[in-house]
Amino acid sequence: MLRSAGVSFSSHASQPAPEVLFSKDFLLLCLSTFLFFASMFVILPILPPFIVHELHGTKSQVGLIMGAFAAASILSRPASGRIVESRSRKFGLALGALIYCLAPMFYTFADSVAIMLVVRFCHGAGIAFFTTASSVLVADLAPASRRGEAMGYFGMMLNIALACGPFVGAALVERAGFPALFLLASALGLASLVILPFLSEPNRPDPSVQGPKPTKRPPLLSRAALLPGCVAACMSMTVGSILVFLPLLVQERQLGNPGLYFVVFSTVVIITRPITGKWSDRFGRGVIIIPGLLLLAIAMTILAHADSLPWLLSAAAIQGVGFGSVQPALFALGIDRSTEQTRGPVLATLMMALDLGHTLSGIGLGLVLEHTNFTVTYLCVAGIALLGAGVFTAERRVQRS
Repeated sequence: MLRSAGVSFSSHASQPAPEVLFSKDFLLLCLSTFLFFASMFVILPILPPFIVHELHGTKSQVGLIMGAFAAASILSRPASGRIVESRSRKFGLALGALIYCLAPMFYTFADSVAIMLVVRFCHGAGIAFFTTASSVLVADLAPASRRGEAMGYFGMMLNIALACGPFVGAALVERAGFPALFLLASALGLASLVILPFLSEPNRPDPSVQGPKPTKRPPLLSRAALLPGCVAACMSMTVGSILVFLPLLVQERQLGNPGLYFVVFSTVVIITRPITGKWSDRFGRGVIIIPGLLLLAIAMTILAHADSLPWLLSAAAIQGVGFGSVQPALFALGIDRSTEQTRGPVLATLMMALDLGHTLSGIGLGLVLEHTNFTVTYLCVAGIALLGAGVFTAERRVQRS
């Protein structure tokens, strides 16, 4: 389908890598990424009510369907890294955007929990292909001295989409119903896809020109990304704990509207990312990653004891600074340890670690909460952030010795 549209997704485009960060290709990639995530976030908060009220599903089935999306993403990550190396970055982008264009259309025809489970699983594969390819292409386009800054600006696209997507989706459902919402999500996926032909990849060495064709296929996972991946999983579990359990904590402690937490968190992340990303380029990745993980631990500790709205929002702001600092620096570190030929597997491994962190936070911390309380649960999350800081510090000392 991609070839029949008359669009070439060859990995050997004619444009060289730009010397500046805000090139035409970087801006087009950011725009396509924003539209891609907007397609996801207009649906995300509306899907559970759809499953319960329209498909007559149970709460456990809601969790199963939402989990199917994450499971598909995890399973698709290794293949996504191989595809962006063996085919091209734009091919991975196009495949992910095409899935996000088609999958929401089938939501309208889903008349049972079983069908929705299958559709949601297929939908989840799209994010693996698109986000792996887009992160690798950011690394290709950005000057080496500005990788952290590039990851910071690029990551803002997700947070901006998160800030406006749920509001737009809820308003549209109230006025026009679920079919209109799914049509909007599909249109946003299509818009993301349509931008891609106007985007050029930097030149990459052609193996057929340089010498014999390699006999080995690109690896599914990267050893160079294992340590950053462990730290990324620890960081991701702090965010996953918020997405899964914060509304319940706010309800139990009567702290108001849980949406305020996400507004403050997203706003602070948007402000923090480009600043700390630039600092990581200037002062080193560890200077940003270790303090960022400590801030995440502090935020989770405050949240464990929060008994008023000001304390709740203080935790949101501190977590926003921590997450906005650690994530772009970690991805820049992974790119630093890769080559042009291994960036796909490296970033696929990092993103799979993020997916695993989200999944483990729901399962593992759910068991902790079932047998204890929110204070103990979020103190455990703080300990996980400290564990990430400890692992990263120990690895740095081993490298220096």
